[in-house]
Amino acid sequence: MNKIIRLVLLLFFIASSSMAQVELKGTVSDVSTKEAIPGVSIQVIGTGSGTVTDLDGNYSLTIAEDASLRFSFIGYKTQEINVNGRSVINIQLEEDIEALEEVVVVGYGAIKKSDLTGSISSVKSEEMIKAPAADPMQSLQGKVAGLQVLNSSGQPGSESNVRLRGINTLNDNRVLYVVDGVIIEGGIGFLNSNDIESVEVLKDASSKAIYGTRGANGVILVTTKSAKEGEGSISFSSEYGVESIANKIGVMSGPEFANYINDVNPGTYNNIGILPDTDWQDLVFQDAQPVQTYTLSAKGATEKLNYYISGGYFSQEGIVPKSDFERFTFKLNTSYEVKPYLTIGTNLTGINLQATNPPGVVNTLIRAWPINAPYNSDDTFAEVEGSNPLAAIEYNNSSRNELRALGNFYAEFYFLEDFEFRTSYQFDLSNSKNRSFTPEYFVAPLQQNEESSISVGFGESRNWIFENTLSYNKEFDKSTINSVIGYTAQEINSEFINGGRRNLIGVDPSLWYLSAGAEDLQTNSNGGGTSALTSILFRTNYAYDGRYLATITFRRDGSSRFGQNNRYANFPAAALGWNISNEDFYPVNFIVNNLKFRASYGLNGNQNIPANDQFSRIGSGVNTVFGFDDTLINGASFVGSPGNSDLRWETTAEYDLGVEFDLFQSRLTGELDYYNRTTRDILVNLDLPGYAGAGAFVQKRFNAATVNNSGIEFALNWVDDIGEFTYGLGINGYTNKNEVLNLGEDIGASEQIIGGDLGNGQRVTYTEVGQPIGYFYGYKVAGVFQNEEELEEFPRLSQQRVGDFIYEDVNGDGELNDEDKTFIGSWIPDFVYGFNFNVGYKGINVSADFAGQMGNSIYNGKQAIRFSTLNFEDRFLDRWTGEGTSNTDPRASLSGINYQPSDYFVEDASFLKLRTITVNYQIPQSLLEKINFSNASIFFRGTNLFVWTDYSGYTPEIGSGNSALGGVIDNGIYPTTRVLSGGLNVTF
Repeated sequence: MNKIIRLVLLLFFIASSSMAQVELKGTVSDVSTKEAIPGVSIQVIGTGSGTVTDLDGNYSLTIAEDASLRFSFIGYKTQEINVNGRSVINIQLEEDIEALEEVVVVGYGAIKKSDLTGSISSVKSEEMIKAPAADPMQSLQGKVAGLQVLNSSGQPGSESNVRLRGINTLNDNRVLYVVDGVIIEGGIGFLNSNDIESVEVLKDASSKAIYGTRGANGVILVTTKSAKEGEGSISFSSEYGVESIANKIGVMSGPEFANYINDVNPGTYNNIGILPDTDWQDLVFQDAQPVQTYTLSAKGATEKLNYYISGGYFSQEGIVPKSDFERFTFKLNTSYEVKPYLTIGTNLTGINLQATNPPGVVNTLIRAWPINAPYNSDDTFAEVEGSNPLAAIEYNNSSRNELRALGNFYAEFYFLEDFEFRTSYQFDLSNSKNRSFTPEYFVAPLQQNEESSISVGFGESRNWIFENTLSYNKEFDKSTINSVIGYTAQEINSEFINGGRRNLIGVDPSLWYLSAGAEDLQTNSNGGGTSALTSILFRTNYAYDGRYLATITFRRDGSSRFGQNNRYANFPAAALGWNISNEDFYPVNFIVNNLKFRASYGLNGNQNIPANDQFSRIGSGVNTVFGFDDTLINGASFVGSPGNSDLRWETTAEYDLGVEFDLFQSRLTGELDYYNRTTRDILVNLDLPGYAGAGAFVQKRFNAATVNNSGIEFALNWVDDIGEFTYGLGINGYTNKNEVLNLGEDIGASEQIIGGDLGNGQRVTYTEVGQPIGYFYGYKVAGVFQNEEELEEFPRLSQQRVGDFIYEDVNGDGELNDEDKTFIGSWIPDFVYGFNFNVGYKGINVSADFAGQMGNSIYNGKQAIRFSTLNFEDRFLDRWTGEGTSNTDPRASLSGINYQPSDYFVEDASFLKLRTITVNYQIPQSLLEKINFSNASIFFRGTNLFVWTDYSGYTPEIGSGNSALGGVIDNGIYPTTRVLSGGLNVTF
């Protein structure tokens, strides 16, 4: 309570009493060289005043005689000095060796950044809390060169779509996450961002090879917080905001829709002015929905004990009703030195989340007729053509709950001075429950539920890893060796059980259980899976005299997901580095003060396929009648694809050439990389010939395809201060060229793979040699038939008439058919980028982060799919209504030839968005000391405030799913949101 009272009284200390002044002067120099240091920042602690040293290292100030000064300069340790009435204070600054020798976390260890030979990007904790979202990865958008992060859905609790250096495979392209050494199956949306200390993104083959079969798509290492010796503090952070839809889709109003229908069927609506005009988006989407997060943590360290403990809460109510998300987190990291040669510890994370699953109304509300009212005169739900979204929400009751615990227990033994043996048991356990209840209701013949229904599902997963590693770290003469060798074993088990019944005895939530339904109308299912992985690993880093660097990595994996013929595979890698700026011949005081070249080559693997693809599977439910008494006998038979016992790993060979540099006394830092990665033996389903005896349209999985990704990535950062004014700028980006090199033609496969199913019988993506994966395939629109003469002049389909699209005769044979469908766009961006800036003055800091991408497209499936007469998006208002009225949009029609796959539905998905802008005020230290606080700040933040794009959907940030073959098709997604928030951070 005293702490709270002190915090409230903080505002009363802003006006401080005047003090006696003193004229202070002095010189700042290097403690080793004794040379003067120009540009040193000198701040009067607790005030906004200060100065900088001149070219000779001199300074002068008029300050209070009891003031305290802070001397800081890049590459040197900061010093704080009490004036104590003195008039002359000369300062000698010492180089900050820890800052110069930044340590970067790598797989199974850590290494000095100066000795690093791989391409690794590191992001610190302060950057991980800049987005009020459940998934910490949203904070990485636009922050790391080579990393594409898309906020593909605004649904509370949704995880980001993350891809590294392009699309690596036809299958699952998800990166691998490792949290405190625990390998995660899936994303990290369960983590509290405030618990994260740093995130390292491993990009090249050398840095990823230590993870072998799981490293091909990229590896992201997450390290959570701990304490430094002598540290002890309690922290509280909070953020509260409100969210609203960021962008609505333009659809036809009631009168516009009626006029469109009249163009198709004249005279349908004669008195348009009396028709309802319903905006379903306004009725469904909720404004100013709360988003809030709170974290209370404590950490401390003595000579023997180190601990960090926290509790967190995150809540987001969602702009669509019944889409709430709530998460509680618990974190405990601790280590204890039992003996000088033995340390034990644990890293534990606990999660309890509860969410309501929103009804699938996003598509409905942009297609429901705007000339239908939502309610009848008696306030019951009205029949709406295309379905009544409000009724769908009212009768939907679906929820999910999950309990999850993950972490590790470890022991570290130190012996023979330079050796360390570490044994660790890691686990990831989760239990989930889903429940869905739908009451009996009637809105319309096509929107009703004749009997109430309940479905309940339970799932669990158990993942354990046992790791044993031996490390050797030695510095002698001019050499440094850092080596690790290890053995790991992992097993993943999962099981689910689902049940459903109908005709429940009541609708009260206390009856939403299977036993409340009729037994004769029940369904059930049960299944599970197991996979295992065993590995040996090795890595050694060698540095000579800080100049010449080498890394060798090797891992051998054996996986149960592959057949016995190809169960094991090797993944080697090597890298070299040269710190040329440490050479004797390198010029002193050169504008480029640090310069390093590096190169790497290696192999990584991908095992992200179903564990049972090696087997031909048997399915039940094949029942028939046998015997004289006509008894129904349960049977089983072969179902699905034939197994392939010769399946083997997808293997990615990648080389990387990079340069790192610091300029202007490390004010400007940068990295530039060229990468080229080729993935071979990509697993793909191919059609079987008839003589195989598997039946019609049956496919079998083979290692058949090859894909190449190449490009350039860069990152530049500038940090400087001018007196009391500090500022920083950063920009990063990467290019990507994706090309299919082989699809298994040598084993009799077809020349292309067709995908991108719209659900209406049309498929709009092709994958073939020489093109990017899953490119959009269809007709090119050359215009609109304006009259009968043009109809006779151009090749056309038999159904086309005046006012329809003119499709281009691509092959020039004078006929229009499927042979004229061609490349009409790619969903893979050519360039992904981000930039940021921050400025600070007298305790106030303003920072902004931008993210964007260019050169990619989205197929707008919402516009192309027409199952019946539904509302239209507003682009159809510019339709052709007579000769010369439009040469870009066709006549009014409800379905048919103008909805063939074509570039009319392919839209530019390039975008630039202001991801976050934050204004932070650091409360002066002099005021905090009076209430025994060590740090306090308040901030205001805007998230997703502006998006500049030509895409007409809710968001251009739509990523590919678990298969790249389907491209990116917008069939309707939960809209992204704009958030305005504020918060408080306090440490004492």
